[in-house]
Amino acid sequence: MAKIQINMVPITGKDISFAGMRNLLKQKNGPATFQEKFNAGIESGKLRAADIKDWKTLYSMCGDKRVNVEMPDAAGNMRAITTPMFPVLTGSLLVAAMNDRFADDKMETVGQKLVTDFEDNKKITTIADIHDIDKNVEEVKEGDDFPEIGSAEESVQIGHKRNGRVVKITAEAIEENDANDIVTRINTLPEIAEDIIEELTLKRVTDYYGSRSGTTGPYVYKPDGTGTAIFSATANTPGTRAPSGTRKNSNAFVNATDLDAADLVLRVMLNASSKKMFIPQSRIQVVVPYQILRKALTVLASPLLPGSVNEHNNWGKEGRFFILPENIISSPKLDDLSTSAWYYGDFKRQYRRKWKLRMEFVSLGMETQAYLSSRIAAQFRVAFDCEIGAVDYNRVVQCLSAETAPYDE
Repeated sequence: MAKIQINMVPITGKDISFAGMRNLLKQKNGPATFQEKFNAGIESGKLRAADIKDWKTLYSMCGDKRVNVEMPDAAGNMRAITTPMFPVLTGSLLVAAMNDRFADDKMETVGQKLVTDFEDNKKITTIADIHDIDKNVEEVKEGDDFPEIGSAEESVQIGHKRNGRVVKITAEAIEENDANDIVTRINTLPEIAEDIIEELTLKRVTDYYGSRSGTTGPYVYKPDGTGTAIFSATANTPGTRAPSGTRKNSNAFVNATDLDAADLVLRVMLNASSKKMFIPQSRIQVVVPYQILRKALTVLASPLLPGSVNEHNNWGKEGRFFILPENIISSPKLDDLSTSAWYYGDFKRQYRRKWKLRMEFVSLGMETQAYLSSRIAAQFRVAFDCEIGAVDYNRVVQCLSAETAPYDE
């Protein structure tokens, strides 16, 4: 079926006009049937906010019609309520816009590539990390007991960060059939939410607030609930599992030797047994601001060292340290934080993104104080609550062009 235009909604493979809609709404179960068909058009992908050209007629025909919807109560149980039809229909269009924006196979955000997502409804999440402590016994003699592996328990805390936005559509905008304004507002809401989450994620994984001089946080790393700068050029800082620290000063991304320097800092990192770790190269990500992306791609793609004659590039396509193309991460949003700082390591193993509340949507109609006071015909709220935390400090290296924390410059 062709995409629905102007006044059409799908019913069993055919289109009906608003005249047909009027007849349908007059029937006993007409509003419920129309809502079902309207939602079917949305679910099939054939109906979006931009396809509704005559908002005035749609609003008028919904009038005082009411439909049943289910919503969760404070205990999380679903209950049925009766509500005006128009905000339900337009709300469904907004949810579709949000789903289109956040669909896993369409969303191209950087943040989701650098964290491991999980859900927890607590305000403060404590993650206990049990590190196995080996006894370093090379052989167990016949008849001897096998040594027990001990454990040292550490924990980190991840808090929460509540946010959201509201869109209001006035009766005047509908009466004037201001379709462009209505559609823009509906489609902009998920875009703004995406930006908020993306910027929060990038600020946390780079410890934008926590790793500057004289900071008071917020910190991405909170061992035992204590905010701690995760990036430092000082040996054994923020802990003994980082013998060379977690920051490499004077290591701007210029050529392959800068990658070598970052890799050497990472490869001396230790686990809780004070042993070096094996991090497969396939998990290593190189994260750079957009201003140096082209330089990074040149260094990481060439089989020969750029600027050299027939010298093999260990970081190139045929090199020992080849970085998978999908693991070369960049975004102009990183440039807002620093145009020179870059990062090297296994991000997903170090950072967790906690969702206390996934995207939640609520719509309200004319039976509200807003309509009485300001003729708000429909309003929509999207809310979410997420925060990012580090579960350890021994898997990502920050590289600076000089010796000053990038966010202090």
